[in-house]
Amino acid sequence: MSKTILLTGANGQLGRSIYLELSPFYNVVPAIYKNISNLNLFNNNEIKLDITNKSEIKYICNEINPDIIINTAAFTDVNYCEIEKDKAVDINVNGVRNLLSAMKNETLFIQISTDYVFDGVSGWYTEENPTYPETYYGKTKLEAENILRGSNKQFLILRPNVLFGNDINSDASFVSWVFQNLKKQNKINVVIDQISNPTWTTAFSQAIRQCIIMKARGIYHYGSDDVISRFDFAKLIAEIFDFDSSLVHPINSENLNQIPVRPKKTNVDVSKISNEIGAHIYTLEYCLNQLKRLINE
Repeated sequence: MSKTILLTGANGQLGRSIYLELSPFYNVVPAIYKNISNLNLFNNNEIKLDITNKSEIKYICNEINPDIIINTAAFTDVNYCEIEKDKAVDINVNGVRNLLSAMKNETLFIQISTDYVFDGVSGWYTEENPTYPETYYGKTKLEAENILRGSNKQFLILRPNVLFGNDINSDASFVSWVFQNLKKQNKINVVIDQISNPTWTTAFSQAIRQCIIMKARGIYHYGSDDVISRFDFAKLIAEIFDFDSSLVHPINSENLNQIPVRPKKTNVDVSKISNEIGAHIYTLEYCLNQLKRLINE
């Protein structure tokens, strides 16, 4: 009998990719906070779930008895986390507490965390490096990690880096923002001093499946094989999708007046998940070409 997986935040860009990757192999129950129009991915099999609601979570866990919970539900807007701190804590921290308290001891909890648990000073962060989040978003995600690490439950914490999904028409990722603007031939200003190894959600979902197969526990990082600035990433997107790369103009982070200031170097070391779990690490050129193929199908 296949394992039952409760997937929270299933209608997000990562949740959709995880559902597509895992549903052929497991009984994946997609849980969403609210309906998204024109989204028929789940064939009306999705359930409504607010992870800040303890009674809802308890009822759902009792009903479906999940072997695994994959928590992708989060308040990820870095700017608004600074403004709506109570909401950020309620979703990113208390939501994890609620799920933990409702699940059985033998259930595996897979938490999707973030590179923003680091300060972005040095880059090349391993799983053993100290965490010093600079943003309130990063602080709430680190607190959720610490709750899991201090629990007596089975857990797997995964830290991806700058996620981008397959819905190029959404505003949920840097790639879709660049794509939409260059498609309209809009000039865009892109920072040259924010460095990462961005993560395609399909590749990350494959890695999650490999982690389940290999019974991974603890903390693992995931990202692409390329360490790249946002500016160079935008130029690569232009090249792959045959847009005018001269529309991409370099600026420094200071020119954006971002509040809070983003960590500048958040590229993560992915050797642990590659060597121990056998997860595939792809180049950005490969990922973007696969995304292009999907769009053109």
